[in-house]
Amino acid sequence: MPFPAAHIEPGTPRFPEHLVVRFAADVLAAAGVDSLAAEAAARLLIIADLRGVESHGMARLPSYVNRLREGLIDPHAEISVERELVSTLALNGNNALGLLVGPEAMRRTIAKAQDTGICLTTVRGSNHFGIAGAYAVMAAESGLGGMAMTNAGRSVVPANGAKPMLGTNPIAFAVPTGSGRPLVVDMSTSTVSYGKIEIAQRAGIPIPAGWAVGPDGLPTTDPFNVAGLTTLGGTLEQGSHKGYGLSLMVETLCGPMAGNLWGYRIAQSTTTGAQPGIGHMFMAWKIDAFRDMADFYSDLDEMLAEFRACPPDPHTGGQPVLIPGDPEAEAEIRNRDLGIPLRAQVLAELAAAAESVGVEFTLGT
Repeated sequence: MPFPAAHIEPGTPRFPEHLVVRFAADVLAAAGVDSLAAEAAARLLIIADLRGVESHGMARLPSYVNRLREGLIDPHAEISVERELVSTLALNGNNALGLLVGPEAMRRTIAKAQDTGICLTTVRGSNHFGIAGAYAVMAAESGLGGMAMTNAGRSVVPANGAKPMLGTNPIAFAVPTGSGRPLVVDMSTSTVSYGKIEIAQRAGIPIPAGWAVGPDGLPTTDPFNVAGLTTLGGTLEQGSHKGYGLSLMVETLCGPMAGNLWGYRIAQSTTTGAQPGIGHMFMAWKIDAFRDMADFYSDLDEMLAEFRACPPDPHTGGQPVLIPGDPEAEAEIRNRDLGIPLRAQVLAELAAAAESVGVEFTLGT
């Protein structure tokens, strides 16, 4: 059976977007988040499910609930400004829910960029903020270029290492295009996100070789034997030193530069152990500070069209060359139409989370 990285099996239950948002908002509110903020967080959370990135969507809700109940996330905390210059911001999330910190930080970044041409923002003291791509897209939807990064708890071994020292440390980039669909690059600097391991555990299937190492530091295909993920590339022979370098770049921007700790010193966000906080970096810039928008759109659309026209690899069954973000955009169209797919194992975990805060489980099949 192939690994279901972007495939939803026939028969997987699907639910209307509004119903999933309502359920997630009710659970977060019962866990202590203000009702309006809970709805905003829920809408941000399910962007991942809509775009087919199920590892970072509703499957993450139980861990947020656990950390809120344990007092490890402050449901009422607000962002504070620690430093500010014309085109920069240094913010403190004060241990708020990352799904609220991220959007507010990016909104402030976009506003500054619209005034000054560009803005770079660091955030410390936050929590898991969903998918990084959601924030880069916020900028693109405002007609700007955008980037977002975050560090995370230790789950990734450095190149040639045998012990988790880094987070999955994703990088996201987005710009608007003339076609109306933004160009979106959203990738972890590990070979895969840890959520893919959890998907394999729920499905009871092996993971591909090169994704992870076991407690002995040797490669493993058993999702229940994973002690650490590999950096992007998998092995030194396949370029894992490049993924390691990208991960360290993210760690630097979201750790020391943000006044935050770094991967090895941060507990995994899926645990209920103490966690000193996660750091983020956001950037937005005005495209017309560099090019007339019409000229930029014309060139970018021509460039992307050339890549789409590239002859496909015959060994992949003639599948066309895609542009980053294409699969997610298609998944969003499909999932808005057919409903958000939630695997049976995720539904069971969501039911338990709802019960833990006294909320009726409304996603029964």
